[in-house]
Amino acid sequence: MLILAINPVSGKGRARNQARLALEYFVALGKEVQIIEGRDELDFRKKFVYALDSASPEGVVAFGGDGFIHEIIQQIVPRQIPLGDVPCGTGNDFARSLGIYELPFSEQINLIANSAYRPIDLGKVGDRWFAAILSSGFDALVNERANRMRWPKGPMKYNLAMVEKLIQLRAHSYRLRLDDEFIDVAATLLTVANGMSYGGGMKVCPDASLDDGLFDVMVLGKVSRLELLKVFPKVYSGKHVRHPAVTFYRCREIEISGYGSSFADGERISALPLRAVCVSQALNVWAA
Repeated sequence: MLILAINPVSGKGRARNQARLALEYFVALGKEVQIIEGRDELDFRKKFVYALDSASPEGVVAFGGDGFIHEIIQQIVPRQIPLGDVPCGTGNDFARSLGIYELPFSEQINLIANSAYRPIDLGKVGDRWFAAILSSGFDALVNERANRMRWPKGPMKYNLAMVEKLIQLRAHSYRLRLDDEFIDVAATLLTVANGMSYGGGMKVCPDASLDDGLFDVMVLGKVSRLELLKVFPKVYSGKHVRHPAVTFYRCREIEISGYGSSFADGERISALPLRAVCVSQALNVWAA
């Protein structure tokens, strides 16, 4: 039995429409299917947990964005239930890292129905899992602002939120523990990447892999407002990696001490200090 988990507000109702088409497809293949959606986050979680524990599904197919995936994995990882992602949200960066985002909808659901799943890594902060990228510093401020914006929809809201937060731009001091190495940095932003992109396709860590057992960590040092505006467009192609203020590290475990809070998969996950661990083969997924 498959559970189709729907975020009804994703894509202005697109998630619900896609789930209806997927339901017809899976039923035609002879699969038993249960649809779960809620009036709000708490209502969804209650229904979802009950379905997971009572139905023992062979998999969950999520119709939503990265924030919805973040909610889903908190429940399915401890229960060792595979995940299929049909991207219907704003950023869809987890689906990009899976190679799902670029596929037509028919190929997405065909892959889930007829392919074997494979294990991938996840990040973990305390008891919270994250799928794509954890960020702190300037980017966390942008994320916080973008999440409060009702307009515009889509990736453009991250761009507008970034411009607004440029007025308050400053670097902060951080102490990082990367496995057994300690470093002190003055950083405008920090990213801890399991997947390669965030914010709707910004390839902040273009070499990050979901199955290498390691985080890719990017540190953007102290830069001016003008310099940040010059670097920012290059993130979509990954060419920012050549900038002298950008430094990359790799580690299995990271501790971040310093100013502010952090976001993961677009959701606020922790104030600093924090410790994040890359957990190898934590989740089975259907991926291209």
